[in-house]
Amino acid sequence: MNPPSYSILLHYSEIALKLKNRSHFEKIFIQNIKLHMLGLEYSRIELYAARVFIHDIKQDLWDEYKKRLTQIIGMQHATLVLKTATDIDEIKNATKILIKDKKIDSFRISAKRNDKSFKYDTNDINKHIGSFVQKMTNAKVSLKFYSLNIIIEILKNYSFVGFERIKGYSGLPAGSQEKALSLISSGIDSPVASFELIKRGVKLDYVHFHSYPAISNQSIENVKEILHILKLYQLKSKLYLVPILPIQQKIMEIIPDKFWVIFFRRVMLQISNIIANKINAVALVTGDSVGQVASQTLSNIRAISDASLLPILRPLSGSNKEDIINKAKKIGTYDTSVLPYQDCCSFFVPKHPETKAKMKDILFYESKINLDNLIDEAISNIEKININIKDNI
Repeated sequence: MNPPSYSILLHYSEIALKLKNRSHFEKIFIQNIKLHMLGLEYSRIELYAARVFIHDIKQDLWDEYKKRLTQIIGMQHATLVLKTATDIDEIKNATKILIKDKKIDSFRISAKRNDKSFKYDTNDINKHIGSFVQKMTNAKVSLKFYSLNIIIEILKNYSFVGFERIKGYSGLPAGSQEKALSLISSGIDSPVASFELIKRGVKLDYVHFHSYPAISNQSIENVKEILHILKLYQLKSKLYLVPILPIQQKIMEIIPDKFWVIFFRRVMLQISNIIANKINAVALVTGDSVGQVASQTLSNIRAISDASLLPILRPLSGSNKEDIINKAKKIGTYDTSVLPYQDCCSFFVPKHPETKAKMKDILFYESKINLDNLIDEAISNIEKININIKDNI
């Protein structure tokens, strides 16, 4: 009798709620898994009974598999399992292999029976395997306070036994929705906002506005590094670097200083609309959190948003700063986001910026300035960079 082989059992999240188009999302989910697993050993990836299996993995490389698995958007959780026959004695044998040499004080059995023709129901399986483990280890059964949870999945053609389960971010598979363009800075908020949309399956490309050479190019380098982190979740994207220093200088010549940032951001939206239309993006994404800074009061958000024909998604609009920071740490962007840099807007912020802009004032001053030629020049000088997970594998 050959020993059971190791597999990874993945349960997806919201895909399970899809009806007629579930197969579309499953296909993208599996394509993403294959890209995440590049360079790691396995024999095949199988979709079976609303589960995804990565078969014949190297158990001694489990830590590396875990690292990759947590980056797969759309995954609810994944479990390291032994594949075995759907037979109670074979399941016991797989359990014996799993718990061999492990010190167990307490345990529970968590069985699921997808194959209803199997003669043992879940309670029977729990009792049979629980009794077997007790005899092997002398450990006690505890449904709430346990040191080991033995997970058993009973399927028709074969079954699985495992004990180490890791959680994913759930959501929809990365790249399964339409495209949006994210206005990204090298700060904390916009990378987190981008991640929240990636988690909804939105295909993101990015635009970063800079004032080089009036300020250093550190924000550009930081954004590149941030996107090399975000590509772990969405596997490929494009970055558009837009120089807007001449536009800012023109605004500062004509517009009262308290409105500078509002006008900077209006121009950013105008340019972002042009880029979005060229790449077939149907929405913009920003890291705005209501009331966090002067440009993010409700009045100023209205004054800025008026410049966009496309809808603007603000996934962080109701988030507290502490929550945003915690998420940035969790997804890995925080350390880069807090590196020193000069932002193209914050570098030119006046001492007393407007906090409650009136549309009549914004439209009046906008009638006094023509930025069309400068916008065309900025667009003609855009630098495009491809970001791809394969570059680092």
